[in-house]
Amino acid sequence: MKKFRKWIPLFLFLGLLPALLTGCNPESGTSYEIIYPSGLSRGPCDWEDVVPVEGAPYQLTSGKSENFEKNRSYDLWVLDENGEMLYEYPELGHSVVRGEAGNQENTVWVSCELWNTPHHSGYLNGCLEESTLLLLDMETGDILFQAEVGENECYITSKETRCYFYKPGEPESEKLFGLLKTPAKSAELYYRDTGDWAEPHTVYTFDYVDEPNMDGSGVEDRAKFYLSENQIRVAWTSYESVGNQCWEYLEKKVYEIPLAESAGE
Repeated sequence: MKKFRKWIPLFLFLGLLPALLTGCNPESGTSYEIIYPSGLSRGPCDWEDVVPVEGAPYQLTSGKSENFEKNRSYDLWVLDENGEMLYEYPELGHSVVRGEAGNQENTVWVSCELWNTPHHSGYLNGCLEESTLLLLDMETGDILFQAEVGENECYITSKETRCYFYKPGEPESEKLFGLLKTPAKSAELYYRDTGDWAEPHTVYTFDYVDEPNMDGSGVEDRAKFYLSENQIRVAWTSYESVGNQCWEYLEKKVYEIPLAESAGE
């Protein structure tokens, strides 16, 4: 019996190994890049402390709160175009923030994101732990809308009352030694409406779980989300050599997804 006990830790480790291998690897994996109409983009190598707000004369930044050691929280600051602080939101931020102008006059959508990517600024597939999404009134500083966003729900953009998200799929899984099987689930683009936040509405179901079939000739795969007024263009790219010691992201598969009109339009 004693001989058997010494092997128990090894058996436990082997049992957990598949889960460990499928978790987020901060050194690798598919990356995301969100590209706004102005050309501003946010991706895994953007480390700026101050981030411009797309379509509005404001900037965003965040920093560890006074209670960071207790609850790992960040403060969010909104700055004017000259870098002067306009509003402070204690313990509402995360280490990664980005924003864009809202449809209502002088409003801004802000996404505060917690990514498990110590060697990147974020935006790696499967590594988004949680987010806080805010709609701010820039005249008063009031929070017009606030919602907590779940794991791996990557905020893309907003239109009227609809907030669009991308979520990678889930592979087929087995439990109870294969007696209980959960089928694979494809990646999705969907929206949540501020008036009915709990219910996601699928806009597009992709023909893959984690990423489309790539030819494997590149050193990195990146999903680029190009935003426009009525469409999200999702381009899956591969970072490859194009000769003369030059490298580029080459498009391998593209999805052009129209944004649904809201009931009030």
